[in-house]
Amino acid sequence: MAFYSDLNYINTKSNGLLEDTADVYQAIYTLFSTKKGTRLFRPTYGANLSRYLFEPCDELTARSMMYDITNAIKEEPRVILNTSQSYVTPDPANSRFIITLTFSVRGVKSSERSLELTFEQRG
Repeated sequence: MAFYSDLNYINTKSNGLLEDTADVYQAIYTLFSTKKGTRLFRPTYGANLSRYLFEPCDELTARSMMYDITNAIKEEPRVILNTSQSYVTPDPANSRFIITLTFSVRGVKSSERSLELTFEQRG
């Protein structure tokens, strides 16, 4: 029996439920793709990553992104972020940032999970 479950609304063709860590992955994706202040009654929900679309693809921007990500992930109570193993790496040749998160999921017995996301800038 699953500890967490939710509808799969990212892949609508599956018509199924997401359980445990897959559900948490979807919640993180939703959190990062939401602008702060756009959720009614939850003004602090979101990561505002879209503000980095036209910023320089460098280490300073990567550190700012990691700061925003660390603060945003606090809105997802199921996630315990391992900040020493989570980072944002700039890839200026491809105008993108690689976001690597290492975390545990509360209530799910397993080792730490890793999630790698790519944030591509507009050129």
